[in-house]
Amino acid sequence: MRVYLLVAILIFSLFISTTVLAVSEEEVLKDIFRVEADNLESLFAASFLEQVSLNQIEAIVNQYGGALGAVQAVEKNESGYSLQFERGTAPAQISLNEKDKIIGLWFGNYTLAEDNLDAILADLKELPGQLSISVIKNNQEKVFSYHDQKKLAVGSTFKLHVLKKLYDQLEAADKNWSEVVELEEKNKSLASGILQDWPSGTPLTLRTLSNLMISQSDNTAADHLIDYLGREKLETGLDDLNLPFLKTREFFILKFSDDNQLRQEYLNSNLEEKRDVLAELSGRNLENISVGNEPVLIEDLEWYFSTEELAGLIYELKDAPEIKINSGLVDKNNYYLAGYKGGSEPGVLQFTHLLQKTENADIYAVSLTINNSEKAVDSQKAAQLTARLISAVVGL
Repeated sequence: MRVYLLVAILIFSLFISTTVLAVSEEEVLKDIFRVEADNLESLFAASFLEQVSLNQIEAIVNQYGGALGAVQAVEKNESGYSLQFERGTAPAQISLNEKDKIIGLWFGNYTLAEDNLDAILADLKELPGQLSISVIKNNQEKVFSYHDQKKLAVGSTFKLHVLKKLYDQLEAADKNWSEVVELEEKNKSLASGILQDWPSGTPLTLRTLSNLMISQSDNTAADHLIDYLGREKLETGLDDLNLPFLKTREFFILKFSDDNQLRQEYLNSNLEEKRDVLAELSGRNLENISVGNEPVLIEDLEWYFSTEELAGLIYELKDAPEIKINSGLVDKNNYYLAGYKGGSEPGVLQFTHLLQKTENADIYAVSLTINNSEKAVDSQKAAQLTARLISAVVGL
């Protein structure tokens, strides 16, 4: 369920030399896309190639070149550079050492000069698996949709539901965000996140837990908030697919432990029996659990929401500061409002954004889910296509 934030295709932050460079960064950026493949290695410092293979670099160059054509110009801007290609543009950042070799390089999601929703959908359909898309303007107008009411596994994006219930409960009970919850061993989960490594008994405010749950997709934070709210309150309004509503800790034990008997008992039980199984899991440890790279029971053990539901959820949370910490696949500096939550596990990839270009502009919720029960989703390609979708609808 680790969340992959794929704004950058390639990034390494190393020391930047203060020596005056004989070769301009603009020229080197052009050379990356112009030199023969046999000479590409000569542009990079050995320290960079120790961390990123030449094959990875070639794949990225070929991906951008194949989609955008030949590079035409490089323009400097506040955040780095804008690469101008025959068929579009892409943001970039670069650092050179005293020998004019690349020690830091980043390419952002590209934008096609001539792009449209039909072309983007066609490319998305080429990705294996089930696809759902919902783009809604101002929580009223469906701008674009594809199987938007189909409930699919969404990974950690389920945490938007937890956040919304938390806001509802605090407002209804007139409670304070500074209320303290102690970190408990029974609610420690696996990464993503940081709280699983903190000592038990650490006092944490509700705001700290909610910030970490959304911005870092902290699973331990989510499980503490699920306990705080109560499982059955979280289940209110949900359909049977999400009952009982799982903690992430329970998810990992049921799905990825080597206890197949426990897994089958849970899957073959009725709702009340499932609740009994979950009650017995709090004492189990997570030491021997490994997620792996292949999809496991994504149609049986997960959290299930439609992209239409997720688009509505994130819009209702438009004033929540939690969703604005991590802006996902976009640069928050380009927006008045940039909210995000995503989720993933092998076979599951989900991106949900809330975007507004200027203070008085329309607000767009853009949600995309891909499920593939046979193999892991191509997250890099899916992220690039989602960025294209955002650009076509809202503008990067």
